[in-house]
Order: sequence, then structure tokens, then C-alpha cells
Amino acid sequence: MRAFTLGIAATLLTSAVMMSGQAQPPAGKAPFDRVCATCHGDEGRGDAAPRLVPIDMEVDEFVARVREGGGEMPPVSKASMGDDEVKQVFAYLKALSAAK
Repeated sequence: MRAFTLGIAATLLTSAVMMSGQAQPPAGKAPFDRVCATCHGDEGRGDAAPRLVPIDMEVDEFVARVREGGGEMPPVSKASMGDDEVKQVFAYLKALSAAK
């Protein structure tokens, strides 16, 4: 029984180590998917709203646009997406822009 228990423990440990080595999605992907993707499409490629990739603005301009809105885009409140998350979304969009 002890060998069986140790075998299960070793299997679980091996699985945990293997899973921790898998790439995590970029930090900005989750808030983008939650708040932005509905209008701006998967990976910012445009849908009901303009394309965001490739992004051509600086982070301060991006934060201001998110907070103030513009055109048909409503402002995004800090309750919906914190400043750190907005900056993570910007970094995510920059990474997508660089990959293209």
C-alpha cells in the first residue's frame, strides 16, 4: 500500500512540474478578452470596432483613450479594468504588433 501511495504522489508531482513548464498566456490577454475583445475582436484584429493591432500609440495615450473613450467607444471605468490591467493590455497589443 505504501508503494502505491508513493507512486501516486510521484505521478502527481511529475504532473505538477510538467504543467508549471507550460507557457502562461500574457498578462494582458485576460483583461483584453474580458473587456475589449467583444468589440475589437480576437487579438485586436477588429470586428465591431477598429483594429488595435498594429498599435500605433504610446502607453499614456492608450490609457487616456481607454479611460475617456472616444467616438463610439465608451470609457472603461477603473472598476471594470484597473490601470495596471490597462497597461498589461497595452503590452499585450504591442507584443501582438511585434509578432506580425
